[in-house]
Amino acid sequence: MNGHPIQAMTLDQLRLLVGVADEGSFSAAGRRLRRAQSAVSYGISNLEELLGLQLFERTGRRPRITEQGRAILIEARKVLAQVSDLQTRAEQVSGGLESDVSMVVDAIFPGELLIELCRGFQERFATVPLRLYTEVLQGVAALVVDGTCRIGLSGPIGVDAEQLRRRYLAKIAMVPVVATGHPLAALSGPIPTARVRDHVQIVISERTARTGGADQGVLSQITWRVADAGTKLSLISAGLGWGNLPFGMVRRAIDAGALKRLVLEEVGAQALIAPLYTIVRYDAPPGPAGHWLLEHLHELCDGAGPLRCPGEGLGLHA
Repeated sequence: MNGHPIQAMTLDQLRLLVGVADEGSFSAAGRRLRRAQSAVSYGISNLEELLGLQLFERTGRRPRITEQGRAILIEARKVLAQVSDLQTRAEQVSGGLESDVSMVVDAIFPGELLIELCRGFQERFATVPLRLYTEVLQGVAALVVDGTCRIGLSGPIGVDAEQLRRRYLAKIAMVPVVATGHPLAALSGPIPTARVRDHVQIVISERTARTGGADQGVLSQITWRVADAGTKLSLISAGLGWGNLPFGMVRRAIDAGALKRLVLEEVGAQALIAPLYTIVRYDAPPGPAGHWLLEHLHELCDGAGPLRCPGEGLGLHA
């Protein structure tokens, strides 16, 4: 034999090894693999010679795998599984399936629905990598426009870009909340704007200045700015300020008495409603996996409780 023994090894020999180990005999492995018993025996002998190991004991009526054979068998199964995945991936790519799917999600989208969406995607497209980004305001649309992401899940800001095709998804109910130990929690509503103006308002803000306009929904003179809803919730729960958050995110904390929902004179008692849209570029529609992701997302959000709450008006990220 020329070259390294591993280089001379074939996938067929590994399949023979697995077949004999699983079936318990050369003849049974031959029937399973549609090979003559002599071909199976010859293939195993060649593999043993290449590796310099005895894979099976042949002293009894049936071959018994050796300890060395068991160790090689584990690795053989891994190699064959990887080859199978590679073949599946090649077939998918040749059939038009994307090499990966990229999606940017608005920070106020409920995490539990995102997890359910990703779980379904993994079950259906196990070999397709998924890249997820989280942004706010125009940051979502910007990543779709510049081609970083093929799919966006966005609030209303930025989705009117002429390159984008938007489709209504659902509504997020936004409510102002504060920790029960915060001074604002002691006030009964409707609370005048003058009373909240001097208290820190926690605001979700873009990482870069894309909006070019005034903040939406900011009432306080003092603002702390964060990049995601999770950090905002943590700061509010710690009593460091107040702010608007998705009702589905804070409902349990309100019920448990950890947070209090504020009623502000300026916006009234109704929840503020923020629409969500899915967006894609007209000239770069998603492939089969991305299309499935979009449709499954709409199915999940159709009538989903955490997204819907009666109310009027429009609440953005502040």
